[in-house]
Amino acid sequence: MNNFKFFSTFCFLFLAASFVAQCTFIEKEKELAYHADVMVNAAEARHRVMAMEKFNILFGEALALSDSYKFPFDSLKWISKKSPKDNSFRIFTWEVKVSDSDVKNFGVLQKNDGTIFVLTDDIDNAENLAEEEFSHENWIGALYYNLMEGTTTSGQPYYLLFGVNRWNKYENVKLIDVLFFSKEGKPYFGLPIFKDNTNADEVKIFNRLAFKYAADAQVSLNYNPGMEMIMVDHLIRKMSRIQGQGETLVPDGTYVGYSYKNGYWNKIDKIATEIMDTAPRPKPVLDERKGMNLNGDQIKKSK
Repeated sequence: MNNFKFFSTFCFLFLAASFVAQCTFIEKEKELAYHADVMVNAAEARHRVMAMEKFNILFGEALALSDSYKFPFDSLKWISKKSPKDNSFRIFTWEVKVSDSDVKNFGVLQKNDGTIFVLTDDIDNAENLAEEEFSHENWIGALYYNLMEGTTTSGQPYYLLFGVNRWNKYENVKLIDVLFFSKEGKPYFGLPIFKDNTNADEVKIFNRLAFKYAADAQVSLNYNPGMEMIMVDHLIRKMSRIQGQGETLVPDGTYVGYSYKNGYWNKIDKIATEIMDTAPRPKPVLDERKGMNLNGDQIKKSK
């Protein structure tokens, strides 16, 4: 009986403590969500900056709390959160337009043991975006929109991070960075896994992919599961439509690919495309099949 009473008391205290902790995170998340909304959407820059400073402090304090990794922070819709399948870590990134010509990038990587690494944007001091290796202290700032897992030929796990950096008022940068962890568990960015052998006289190896383009252009960079490759818009030089910029890079309607083989993502200059007789549609249009509507759905017969 005494053992039962002890166990019951223990369970009650544990559940009570868990409930209090959950309520604490919920309250903190509400405050964080408010500041996140202001720092992204406020019309005046000074309001965005004030909210940014408050958010950064509060978010750091929230993540430093015990068991914070168990809390999802899902209501922070202006903050990107990416994790691998094994949930061994999660990486938060966000951006704030502090002026008409300056966008700041912030990030935090949290491991599932609670260890936190603040990502400090140092892109302005990077001498070679494609070939350098960086730590969390001189991170290439970006807002990440996709994460893919991979393994080197030696068995080292890595993670492809697809992101965008608002370089300046004239140009953006789409990039794929490569996150890996040292034996000590520290995060680093950049691995030589991208190969360009389209020029037979010179094979180039890169630690990441980075594509600078006109700020008013739409450039796609992502993995295409149907094609089984990374695809990016092919860019050509053209005079910018933004006054004062001069020449810049814009998509020309074709694509470049990177296909995985023998431990490298190998560049493919021209991706084969199929010319269709009719435009693609999400559902088949009405054809010789009877009983279908214009969306290809079965027509329900009235009783």
